[in-house]
Amino acid sequence: MVASELGTDLWVFSDFTWLQNFKGGGELEYSSRNLLRVKSISLSTNNLVGEIPDGIMDLVDLQTLNLSHNHLTGRIPEKIGNLKQVESLDLSMNELFGAIPESLSALNWLNFLNLSHNKLSGPIPSGNQIQTLTDPSIYEGNIGLCGKPIPNDCLEHKLPTENGHIHDDIGHGKSNWSWFYAGIGPGYAVGLLGVLGFLQFKKSWCYAYFRFLENAYDKICVTIALKAN
Repeated sequence: MVASELGTDLWVFSDFTWLQNFKGGGELEYSSRNLLRVKSISLSTNNLVGEIPDGIMDLVDLQTLNLSHNHLTGRIPEKIGNLKQVESLDLSMNELFGAIPESLSALNWLNFLNLSHNKLSGPIPSGNQIQTLTDPSIYEGNIGLCGKPIPNDCLEHKLPTENGHIHDDIGHGKSNWSWFYAGIGPGYAVGLLGVLGFLQFKKSWCYAYFRFLENAYDKICVTIALKAN
């Protein structure tokens, strides 16, 4: 059932092929067992909270799903690709975060999509029907998204973290390696100066060190000469 609590009243919808808006707010709760024949769910502007139930993704005859203008959180369910008959999907004006599931590109009948004004991030899926939806306003208000049809290039785009700060998700590794290589030269120089400085104060160690180098050099020369002969 889909339910929203209004004081002491509980509004329940079941065995309908169409669900229209109801007012009140609260958790989005339902059992798909009684809703398998549903063709359209429109629950826009109902102050709904919580995550989108995975069970909605079992409504394989669903053609329209509108959960816009609520306070839904969490990620878009990975199983959204199960809604093979969906033609219209509106999840705009919520607080959904994370990546757009790749399975969204499996909705071959989809001709209307609105994911705007959430907190989505990562590359926009491509392929099949979804690549025909080229209106950038579909994804506006999600500063973490990148890829067509919006102008943000995924190779250069900086993705927001959960606390709202920005980090470069793709260039992060390159930056770390750049610092690593930049530190090799100075590190080697400092280490060498440290050894030489120590040997300067320890004369006996200094003599022993250079005798070791001289003996090693002699052995290398002898080995090379023997191999040459």
